[in-house]
Amino acid sequence: MTQTNARSRAEIAARHWEGQDVAELLARSAAVLPAISPTEAGTQGRSITFSTTEHRAPINLGGGIPDPDSLPVSGLQNAINRVFETTSEAALRYGGIFGFEDLRQVLADRQGRIQGVQLGVENFLVTHGSSGGIDAVCDTFLNPGDVCIVERPNFAGSLRTIRGHLCEIVEADLGEDDGYADRVEEALQRLEAEGKRAKLLYTVPDHHNPTGANMSLAVREKLVEVCARHRVFLLEDMAYTELYFDEPPPPSLYAIADGYGVIQVGSFSKVVATGLRVGWIQARLPVIESVGRVRFDMGGSPLLHRALALYVGSGELEPHVDMLRDIYRRKSETLANSLREHCEPYLRFEDPKGGFFLWGECIGATTQDFMREAAVEGVLFAAGSNFYKEREAADTSHVRLALSYASVEELADVGPRFLRAFQRVVD
Repeated sequence: MTQTNARSRAEIAARHWEGQDVAELLARSAAVLPAISPTEAGTQGRSITFSTTEHRAPINLGGGIPDPDSLPVSGLQNAINRVFETTSEAALRYGGIFGFEDLRQVLADRQGRIQGVQLGVENFLVTHGSSGGIDAVCDTFLNPGDVCIVERPNFAGSLRTIRGHLCEIVEADLGEDDGYADRVEEALQRLEAEGKRAKLLYTVPDHHNPTGANMSLAVREKLVEVCARHRVFLLEDMAYTELYFDEPPPPSLYAIADGYGVIQVGSFSKVVATGLRVGWIQARLPVIESVGRVRFDMGGSPLLHRALALYVGSGELEPHVDMLRDIYRRKSETLANSLREHCEPYLRFEDPKGGFFLWGECIGATTQDFMREAAVEGVLFAAGSNFYKEREAADTSHVRLALSYASVEELADVGPRFLRAFQRVVD
């Protein structure tokens, strides 16, 4: 094709497409979601307004990102090198629907030991992170218009995934008591009175995102019973389970139910590295087979699956996770002490017992006003409204502070910065 012809074809295409509103062509699942600009996505967290009188380096409390100095670079590099030395051709082919079998066996052995249940390779399907697992479960079991129950508040990313499947989302208040399972049952009874049936309940029982709470054993046992009676699948997100500071959380919902009616998702993102994008679905065989039926992405990366099978199977992950607990315990104590010392009149919170997050309630100021002044101090974090279906209509007083990424020195400086922000808003 000559340069002239190419230009004319481009002119024809531009004439027909220029001015076309892409929104008119969106699938319903895309239309219900807010847009994210790719030009802004790479700079999220950087657009902070600093004080005009004194430059302050930004402190990122925004996302659940592992401590950068903790990443097991050498262990992963050695594992990848060993894969290339032994099975390079197989590692560079398409992966299977269920994932590399050796990794699934490593997961079965390790998760079986951690949770005290009997597991085999048939109980696992390897996914693109736990978010990919949640999406795959929704693809498998949810139709447009189906009902899904979620905790209130809950992880914004999972809410986005469920909403993208055109489901009706019903929230049950997590609360600060042991009444969550009762509130779930009340919601199920209301739905049944309306002629509706919930198919799925999504929950983060350990070191909850965003609140950091742990579901008690009594609530777990009752929740399993309630959902079994109403034939509602429990989708249990275990992203933070291993990152406890002192005592491990109670038994998993999967262990309590022996897997009946529970679909569990896990991930290497928080205990190894987010960039691996490797997670898994753990469930009884009929569920795993059902999820496999709808998978059309040619599987995950065999190179990473094989490397992780070697890394985890060698036992290197265990001391690494022990180290992470020490790191995040120290970070949590530093942040909590800094906030308590400087912000006690303005911020109410419970000390986290694990995970990445501290959930705080602003006293005497709205979240948005406080965030605006905190940005002047160079501190980035998430508004609590992000974790509710109705967003700011539901919450204008909470903040989620991620303690995982910032350094200990930065976390110690959060309290003084927040104090100056609060004083400008409240006093």
